[in-house]
Amino acid sequence: MKQLRPLASLLPIVLLCACITKDSVPRYSPAWEEFQPEESEGWKSSKKVLLVADCQLHNLYSKALPERNPTAVAAINTAIRPPQLDLFSADVLEWILTQGAKGSEAVLHLGDALDLACEGEFRDFLEVMKTAKKPWLMAPGNHDFFYFGTYNPQDVDLWDRACYGSTRRLPKDEFIRLYVAAILSQDDPGCIALSKALGLEARRMEDPAVLGKDIPLTFEWHNPASSSGLLDAIAWNIDSEAPWRSFILHAANLDDPSQKGSKRIRAMLMDSSQFQREPTLIPNAWECFPVQLNCGSSGEMLPNQMRLIRRWMESEGGSAKNSWTLMCHHPFGVMAPRTKSSLGWLWSHESVPIFVSAHTHNGKFIYHDLGGEQSELELNLGSTTDWPMDWRTLEYFWHKEKKKLFIEETRHSMIDEIGHRPGYFERSWEVSAGANDDYRKYTQGQSSNSLLFDFYLAHHMTPPWIGQPAISAPQAAIDSAFQVKNTLLATYFRLVATFPTRPTTRDPHWPKGCSNDQQVMERLIQSLNRTLSLEDKVAMLKEMELFERHRASKDSLTGKPNDTDRARFKVSQAVWGSRYAFSKGRKLRTEDDLIRVDWRKSEARLKGIRSSGTSK
Repeated sequence: MKQLRPLASLLPIVLLCACITKDSVPRYSPAWEEFQPEESEGWKSSKKVLLVADCQLHNLYSKALPERNPTAVAAINTAIRPPQLDLFSADVLEWILTQGAKGSEAVLHLGDALDLACEGEFRDFLEVMKTAKKPWLMAPGNHDFFYFGTYNPQDVDLWDRACYGSTRRLPKDEFIRLYVAAILSQDDPGCIALSKALGLEARRMEDPAVLGKDIPLTFEWHNPASSSGLLDAIAWNIDSEAPWRSFILHAANLDDPSQKGSKRIRAMLMDSSQFQREPTLIPNAWECFPVQLNCGSSGEMLPNQMRLIRRWMESEGGSAKNSWTLMCHHPFGVMAPRTKSSLGWLWSHESVPIFVSAHTHNGKFIYHDLGGEQSELELNLGSTTDWPMDWRTLEYFWHKEKKKLFIEETRHSMIDEIGHRPGYFERSWEVSAGANDDYRKYTQGQSSNSLLFDFYLAHHMTPPWIGQPAISAPQAAIDSAFQVKNTLLATYFRLVATFPTRPTTRDPHWPKGCSNDQQVMERLIQSLNRTLSLEDKVAMLKEMELFERHRASKDSLTGKPNDTDRARFKVSQAVWGSRYAFSKGRKLRTEDDLIRVDWRKSEARLKGIRSSGTSK
């Protein structure tokens, strides 16, 4: 007779079975069939919006920094990018804004426009955004106002070295002032109305650094003509004593003015880089509670911002009349616990159709089970700078009678857009191995493993009452800094040799002592000398930037004007550098052009939740 097992031996199996729960049903389904709303009546559409993120325009003139050395690159590829990628990443962004998403009517940037958080980087970003010639708004990211996107260094000299040659460092309180002042200059009706509300309409075209000084510390504004313009509402709170607690919040109006419908399409541009405590690279062992967050890994929103978000979403008829899309820089999964809880409640209870984020540089779709009957969908954007250099367009379609909402999302990448176009990736443009501008050797020097110990000691073990010791760049970082500057100078040499300067009536701002290309190239060769200081090389780079910006070029073979090919040359160099830095590449887990939302289920669930008296 077979012996029966004791009941206790079956208990683990019983307990395991009890923990298994049914997966939530996705509210979303990919629509592989072609969607053509123009073929049937009753469909309304929103504006077509261009979504970009993580451009990380880099200050080319920084001094040697401890984080930019071969040891750091081994752990984080973006610690040092190929010099051509840093030099031409703004040209890539300009290409995307002007050629990469034709038909889009507005631009929403989801943060990390800057890299080292320097004012010069921000000014470069603003100049590029002007080329879009369409309204734009931005949800800030951690790189926009935290040193290297990871923390606020107590050693401010470190940040000053990073921003050398780029005016000054840009902490968050100063960033918000500059940003608000910058968007006032747009012709968007919402931005003009905001300038009137601030009493700055007559001054809205002033330099943002000057106008920003008169931006109030706290402000909230709603567009009285909400159907006009991209900017629908804005609020900010600046804490000069603790800038990391500051925030800026927007509501973007995505309605197409030519189409009237019962649903109003809104995007909530949230600030996920608002922290209770000053962000740190490594939490200090002497301060265990509360835990300090690393803003490069985690996002946070404080109660004063969360209350505004909820109030805005619940006003004006709530989700019965408004369809709110939540957007911010950090993905939902890396939010601080309290923020994640509050945000998740709003996401599920207000029937948000989709959540959009950035930060990972690795665009994908993510499903989240927030405890309801249906799962929620997050669209995570890739980077315009790092491979595969992608961006998205977003458009909403809804039908009142059919109770259906479609979201058309299209992914684009530089290699898909220009990989087979003539005029790009010419063989004569490619940098050969061993050349002075060879991006394959942009990290120099031996790995400095002691640097990791130095960081750990300074940030983790030092008692706060002693103060954080200064960290200097190791020799490996100094070697890399020299090599990067030399590669940039050699790239300018190749640019001038390939596209000579065309005689023009305007002043091309020749470098000092030069009046022709031959003299310019001779100076560039002299600047490659190892005996020259880093400051001397930076001075030459600044002269070349001014020269390149103002000169017109011609083809070295035909002598004909050729500024168009010169622009293609820059984009090609950036793509080659990006591909080299991330040669392994990556594939999206989902690549759907169209997302279908079950509006009936969403409204039924929302009705049931509200009738049960659920509140927060």
